[in-house]
Amino acid sequence: MSRRRILVVAAVLAVAACSGGGGGGRAGGPIDATFKRFDGTTGTLAEYRGKPVVMNFFSSTCIPCQSEMPALEKVHQTLGDQVTFLGMDVQDTVEGGRAFVGTVGITWELGRDPDAAILQGVVGGVGLPTTVVLDRAGKVVFSHLGAVDVGGLTGQLREHQLIS
Repeated sequence: MSRRRILVVAAVLAVAACSGGGGGGRAGGPIDATFKRFDGTTGTLAEYRGKPVVMNFFSSTCIPCQSEMPALEKVHQTLGDQVTFLGMDVQDTVEGGRAFVGTVGITWELGRDPDAAILQGVVGGVGLPTTVVLDRAGKVVFSHLGAVDVGGLTGQLREHQLIS
């Protein structure tokens, strides 16, 4: 097994263990993970408790990620402070990620998940793009593999009574 693969497996197991094991939110409890923001500061999912969160896992090389970004930004702009949006760049360097989100006009908070530890170990994602909605308690209430659209995402937020 390659050194990189061993590190990725170790990271996934460590994050899963820290988040309550067994995939965190997939088991129904609140999820947590630590990540680096694009500005270099450290964040945790726990700091968003009390407000719904839309987490979008993406990469600049992912064509469906590129196509869904305008829809996500539209929902973000429409909802304002009702919902926190958190983009998690899974593959790019910090510079590459900044260039990508600048090109597509993303204005929400951005973090990095370079080993896909949060995507795979915490929210149970298997590919890109993956969009996950956390309720006010930090529990996963919706997860979608593939591009989302304005109506679908807004509908899920309403269905789970996270917006009016």
